[in-house]
Amino acid sequence: KPSLDQINHFLEPLVDELLVFWSSGVFFSRTAAHPTGRLVRCILVPIVCDLPAARQTAGFGSHSSKFFCSMCKLPKSDINNIDTSSWPPRTCEEHRDAAQAWKDKPSGSQREAAFAENSLRWSELLRLPYWDPIKYTVIDSMHNHYLGLLKHHCRRIWGMNISAEDAWDDNSAELGRPPKEELVLGMQFLHAGTDAQLATYQDGDPHLIHDQLPLTELPSWINAVPRNVGTAARGKLSADQWHVLCVINLPIILIPLWTPLGGRYKKMLDNFMDLVTEVVVGGLLEMSEEAIALYETAASSYLRTAKELYNIDITPNQHNSLHIPFFLRYFGPLHSIRTFFSERINYLLQRQNTNLKFG
Repeated sequence: KPSLDQINHFLEPLVDELLVFWSSGVFFSRTAAHPTGRLVRCILVPIVCDLPAARQTAGFGSHSSKFFCSMCKLPKSDINNIDTSSWPPRTCEEHRDAAQAWKDKPSGSQREAAFAENSLRWSELLRLPYWDPIKYTVIDSMHNHYLGLLKHHCRRIWGMNISAEDAWDDNSAELGRPPKEELVLGMQFLHAGTDAQLATYQDGDPHLIHDQLPLTELPSWINAVPRNVGTAARGKLSADQWHVLCVINLPIILIPLWTPLGGRYKKMLDNFMDLVTEVVVGGLLEMSEEAIALYETAASSYLRTAKELYNIDITPNQHNSLHIPFFLRYFGPLHSIRTFFSERINYLLQRQNTNLKFG
């Protein structure tokens, strides 16, 4: 894997060919549909890959840079600002000027100083006269929504983390289910107890979700989530499994469980359902301005109430989710610009037997 701007060595021959296709086109003497030949022109529009690869390819800094976003110039120090109207937007002209200035620096130290100032490097893709690094560096919804928002909410905000010291495994079933009174008391301590009460009460009900999962009958075209989800034996979930768990299973389980309790439980449920709405609308195969407006409302409400309920700091991925509406308006439904297909190809390639040899 090339580091930082070294990827330009791989992009250079590709850009050389794309420039020919853009300027004069390439004439193929014969094709299946055109026996007498055909002039072909083509352009590169979106970069469809995960966030680190997209940032490196387009010349942006990583999520830890001073200006961490590829769409706006909100500084990392102000990341908790979720008022999108106050975010200063990036422009293609400013990006090209800053990237060219970085390229023109005569030494590595001067380039590092320039990058520290604006979080931009030169990319060979900028040699394409039509290419817009702001509009065409898309935010992949598969990683942003499924492996980002949903996974982060369950594992980081709710603490469903198999690496935690109190994470359960299949052997924990031998301990038996605690009495109902202890479960109720434990939930009260969890949501309204003092630190001392939480420190003295460790019991819980790890099998509640496991017990409820098989009670939901799913259509044949939806793959069921493993019944031992969240255990050390199961390990990591795929993007599709996070999607099914959070969009289908958890709402079915939590709505009848938390709604009657009211109070903080109801607020936690409403917050989670804002997230579900955001993800569901973002995955629609048909898009409209009404749907995009619903996405914007749900996404803003989710982050605002999550900050109030859990006292969290906004992550770069959560910030990026508020930029998704731009791509919904620019490209339409997200299924054409997300990485399910490329990740699937990567999976198939990794399964090929190469006898531990490259090439």
